[in-house]
Amino acid sequence: MNSSINQRELIYKAIAGLVGGAIGWLPVELASHGKNLTDVMTGWDVFFAYATMALLSGMIGGFILASDEQKLAVTSTTIRRFALGFVVCLLLALPANYYSNIVFSSILNYGGWGMGHPGSIAYLVFGRVLSWMMMGTMLGAGVGIAGFLGSAVPGLRSQTGSINFPALNIVKGAAGGWIGGFAGGLVFDMINQATGGGLASRLIGLSLIGFAIGLLIGLVQELTKAAWLTVEQGRLKGRQFRLEGARSSIGRAEENPVGLFGDSAVQARHAVIERSGNDYVVKGLAIADGTFVNGERIESATLRDGDRIRIGTYELSFHLRGVKPTSRIEGAPSRVIAAPTPSAAGGAMLVDATGRSFPIASGRGTRIGRATDNDIVLGDSSVSRHHAAIESSNGSFRMRDLGSQNGTFVRGERVNESPLRNGDAVRVGDASFTFRA
Repeated sequence: MNSSINQRELIYKAIAGLVGGAIGWLPVELASHGKNLTDVMTGWDVFFAYATMALLSGMIGGFILASDEQKLAVTSTTIRRFALGFVVCLLLALPANYYSNIVFSSILNYGGWGMGHPGSIAYLVFGRVLSWMMMGTMLGAGVGIAGFLGSAVPGLRSQTGSINFPALNIVKGAAGGWIGGFAGGLVFDMINQATGGGLASRLIGLSLIGFAIGLLIGLVQELTKAAWLTVEQGRLKGRQFRLEGARSSIGRAEENPVGLFGDSAVQARHAVIERSGNDYVVKGLAIADGTFVNGERIESATLRDGDRIRIGTYELSFHLRGVKPTSRIEGAPSRVIAAPTPSAAGGAMLVDATGRSFPIASGRGTRIGRATDNDIVLGDSSVSRHHAAIESSNGSFRMRDLGSQNGTFVRGERVNESPLRNGDAVRVGDASFTFRA
């Protein structure tokens, strides 16, 4: 599967649909148990059939919408999201079920399914698939509509940022539901035929329909996203946020499409990414704590694929669909940015593979790392916040590791502390330099 696909979201949506289908099966089973397609239905039979199918749809839609939180914990937010998805999908299921039943019955009648007379299995499968495609389309659209309605309610915003462009996500949800309904409807009667019918086959069939709808709603959204952020470091490491629409705010407040929680250095509204044509521009809103791109503090910066955004202790990578990752020169640091340093007495410096020089202060220590309070700031994710220091005394220099995760290397060997000589190869994480004195 393409690395741009948020597999975590797909798993959550697929399992949510599966659980919703399994729970929704129970009322459907109670209403339909002991009946078959050729029986004459009473008014109460019709009522319970519509009501239980609406409950099934509400369960599937509610669980899929709640899964946007991408967590197993039952929180007030997931409960509210489930309730909203349940109500919207239940209400939409009533007209959808009515028209899908008309289509299903018409196909069965055409295929010879009459009172007490089973007809062609091919017409049964075709009718089932077509009716579930209609129901799936409704379910997917319902998830999109519920997400849109949730955007106006504090505490209901999606962790993926998917509600930031509601009209498009309603279409995406409908497309995913349409495909999911096709897949689920197709396997339902196959399972029924393979198992000889009965309670177990209906449980498996309806659960798989929910699974297919959840999986394919998520897959369509993932395959059609244009840009996204991936959390590389921080409490939510591994989480992805889709960037959809003209504006995506980033911060600690729950109403942000990109919510970064658990870090006091992240402000309620810390930054915003705005889309203008094919360009994405990040703007810092937090004056005190700042927003950094590739290690450099910015007020505004146009983003390129692979850029690193740092907010508090969080580091996020920016990605664009259809852009190949920037190739790295062997031995060169990845987007190294130097903070201003004092002029070096004696001319000691680090020189990278591109020829850029980073002065080493004489008579005091020069700290190197990813944090902005270092003398040399490196925007490479392999570099620790406070990675190493070069100490100067009486014209000699020593490299000292500061407990970094990925190590400090002098002349190809990992060191805790080592003297430096002119021409020595120095590596800090993956960032390589030559020491000149």
